[in-house]
Parts: sequence; C-alpha cells; structure tokens
Amino acid sequence: MITGGMMARAVEPGHGEAQGEGHSACLNCGANVDGHYCANCGQAAHVHRSFAAIGHDLAHGVLHFEGKIWTTLPELALRPGTLTRRYIQGERAKFVSPFALFLFSAFLMYAIFSLTSHHGPTDAVQGVKMDAGAQAELRKEQDKADAHIREIEAKLKAPGISTARKEALTENLTDAQAERKGLTLAGDLTDSLVGEGVNGGIAKTVGKAVSAAAENPEFAYYKLKANAYKFSWSLILISLPFLWLLFPFSRRFKMYDHAIYVTYSIAFMSLLFSLSMLLTAVHVTSGLVTLALLLFAAWHMYRQFKDAYALSRTGTLLRLPLLYGFACVSLSLFFTFLVMMG
Repeated sequence: MITGGMMARAVEPGHGEAQGEGHSACLNCGANVDGHYCANCGQAAHVHRSFAAIGHDLAHGVLHFEGKIWTTLPELALRPGTLTRRYIQGERAKFVSPFALFLFSAFLMYAIFSLTSHHGPTDAVQGVKMDAGAQAELRKEQDKADAHIREIEAKLKAPGISTARKEALTENLTDAQAERKGLTLAGDLTDSLVGEGVNGGIAKTVGKAVSAAAENPEFAYYKLKANAYKFSWSLILISLPFLWLLFPFSRRFKMYDHAIYVTYSIAFMSLLFSLSMLLTAVHVTSGLVTLALLLFAAWHMYRQFKDAYALSRTGTLLRLPLLYGFACVSLSLFFTFLVMMG
C-alpha cells in the first residue's frame, strides 16, 4: 500500500505543501526564491531535515494528507460523474488525478488480497504434493472404472443370457463408460485445445495454461494474482474502444475524456472490491451486504455515466445495458489476457 501511495505521489506531485517562505537560493536548482515555492522548478522553499519530517513525508506520499484525498474520495463515491466532468474541464489541483488514484487503488487491492488469502510461492510445494495425491486418487478411480467396464463386457459376451439381462447390462455399460469419461474431463479439455489441427495461436496458449493450472493449481492462482496486479493498467486500454462505441464519431467527447472516465471508474471499483475483501476477512459479508455492494456498484456506474457525459435520463438508460455489457466483455478480455501471459 505504501509503495502504491509513493508511486501515485510520483505521478502527481503535491500542491500547497510549503511550510515557510524562502528568500534565498533554491536548494534544488539554485534559482532565487521569493515566496513559498521556487518559480523555476516548483520545489518548496522550506525543506525539512528533522527525524519527524520522515513521518510527515510518508503521510504525504501515501495518502496525500494535504487534503486532496479527502476532497476526492467523497466526490468519487457519491458524485463520480461530477468529479469526472470537473477534472476534464480543468479543476485538477484540488483533486487526486485519476491515474494516481488508480495506482494507489491497484496497490491497495493487491496488498489486501495478499493479506486475506493464503496463496503464494511458499504454498507451491504443498500444492504439488496435494496435486500428486489427487492424481494418484484419480488414477485409482480410473482403474476401478476400467475394471468395471471390462467386467460388464465379459458378462455381455457370456453365452445364453436373456434379452432382459442383456438390456440391463448394456445400460450399466453405458453408465460406466460415461463415468469413465467424466474422470478424464480435464485431460480431454486440454487435448481439445492443443490437439491435432491446433498447433499455435490463442488456443495453444490457453491450452498450456489450463494444463499448467491442472498440474499445480496453487502456483497458477498465485501467477494469476501477480499478473492481475502487474497488468491492471491494460484494463484501461481494453475498455476505451468499447466506451468510444457508446458515442461513435461524436465531437463532444475526446478519447482523453473517455480515459479519465474509465480510470476513475476502475479506481473506485478497485476500492469497493478492497472493502469487500476486508469485510469477508472479518466475517461481516453476508448475502445482504454482498447484494448492497453490487447494487451500489451498479448505481455508481449509472451516476458517473449520466453526469460525466451530461446525458438525459433517457439517453443514459438507453446506453446503460451496453455499458454493463461492455464492462463484462472488457473484464473477460482482461482475464483472457492474464491467462495468456502465463
């Protein structure tokens, strides 16, 4: 979380943090300073060198304690469309930029996800052991199923069996063969993806990923989580073309406007998902709480979409099903991309 805050801080430098006026040379660039900031490079005239200043700088770096985070979060939660429109139209110094907030929310979500789950590289060896035991058990069941099939086939070949007996044995054989196929479903799925006639492309990549996940599900889960954190920015790029399709060839909105909308939206959903994980960790989540979070997420998308693009209620409701659908498609493409990245 601290790393995310510091990176967000690097993306968006502070405003209004000087603690005193300077009337000498800037310690950063050497220019003359008259006021709280250097007019040449923007560095604060007063620079802390006390031990207590470490906590001050850390607080600023993590959560922008000068007030911007507390101005941005209520707007993002309750008036997301207004926040988006105000930022696009130029009110930027008073708010955390969408990309800085996105970075912070992504790191925060990853940190909470790591703390509240029990998966990681150290579990990989245990995962292999468990998987080996499961494979041995599966082979035992397959051997039993094969033996059962051979037994039924031998009975069918016996001379002098009645028609009714033959029909009953045939039905039992069909059931046994179906059970045997069910035991090899995962292998059949992988073979169908990388089998004959499919020697490259997406199918082969996904097939290998499925095979690797079947061999070591714990490590595959860890890799998926790590890739989701590293490539979270790609969800913004995936979403932009779909949002453009809601206003094709419109001169009112530029791609920059769509990018600000998408980034603020994803940042909020990441924060909401982090809250959901925390509630689950402390055993607060119930059916009603989950439903409330889902309904709030749906309302948030509606409110941000309507206000950010200054749409009428009718125009919003007509586009809303497409917006929800495009969000699902974007997430599906994002997770497919994560699987392909291995």
